Parts: sequence; C-alpha cells; structure tokens
Amino acid sequence: MRTIADHILDIASNSVTAGATQIWLDIDQDPAKHLLVFSVRDNGRGMDAEIRTRVFDPFFTTRPHNIRRFGLGLPFLKENTELTGGGVDLRSVSGEGTTLGATFHTDHIDCLPFGDLASTIFALLIADSAVRWHIHRSEGNLAYAVDTEELRAVFSSEEMSDPRAQLLLLEFLREQERDVIQGNGRASGQDGM
Repeated sequence: MRTIADHILDIASNSVTAGATQIWLDIDQDPAKHLLVFSVRDNGRGMDAEIRTRVFDPFFTTRPHNIRRFGLGLPFLKENTELTGGGVDLRSVSGEGTTLGATFHTDHIDCLPFGDLASTIFALLIADSAVRWHIHRSEGNLAYAVDTEELRAVFSSEEMSDPRAQLLLLEFLREQERDVIQGNGRASGQDGM
C-alpha cells in the first residue's frame, strides 16, 4: 500500500466481500493535531473470536487459497499506522458486522501520503450497486457527506453505469475534496492529492 487512500479502499472492499449491504466510512483529518483517522463500519458477516485473533497475521486469509494465499491488507495497515505512533482498533461480532478504525499521525516522517481520496471514494460508490454507502469526510471544520440513497434519487442504476454520470460523480467528489483541503489551508498538491 503506497497511500492512506489505498488502505481505505482495501479495508472498505473487505466489507463488501463480507456481504455488507450498508457500509459507513468516516475519514476525519485534524490538521491542528496532525491526525488522520478513518473508520469503516459494516453490517456484514463479522468475525468470530478465532478469526479476530488471526487477521493481523500476514499468512492468514479467509479467502480460498486458489484466490489468494496471503492476507496482507490488515497487517500492512497495522504496521503503517504504528510506524507513525498510531494504531488500529478492530471490533467484530460474527453475524453482526465489523468496525475498524485506523489512526495515522500525519506529522510523522513515516506517515504515508494521503493519496487520491476522491478517486477512492468514487471507486467504492460505483463498485457494487447492492451496497448502501454512508460516507463522511472532514478536515478541520469543513466536511462533506455522500449517501448512495441520495445518489440513487438523482441517478437511476442504469444512469450510474453510464460513463457520463460517473464522470459527473467523480468531478463532484474532486470538487468536494478541493474545497475541504483548500479551505483548511493545505494546497491540493501536497501529501499525494
């Protein structure tokens, strides 16, 4: 994983794989405290106690071995947060869902760049029409939110698969990111954005 956005995409995609029909993604940055915290909460399968104790082992995966033999997403996330003095908090109940939170200290030399959050959010929104996304992104005192139910009120599922509608959505997300970043005094070219 080269950016924090890559981690967000990986963890949120795990929720889709776990059969979640609703996923809440919060990405909160506090420039004054030099923190970036993201959390992903879902109503998917969840994990039992045995799996929860093994998910940070890079040689463990719940996927069939003919698909992937290693589960590197969570171990890499844990390592990258801890390198900055942050960490990962995982809570999961079998049959009820999972919540994962990750904290990065953004002023630490080992903190990954943020990456392209607009493209990450876009990829999640268009990946699976059966999932309802509740996305909240904030930086300092500025924020925006996206809910797929609201998007579906504007676009039909056919329209959402149309490249023109997807381009409009991507441009909307990029504009929201620019407003949040520039409104908090961070230039859009910094930190991989």
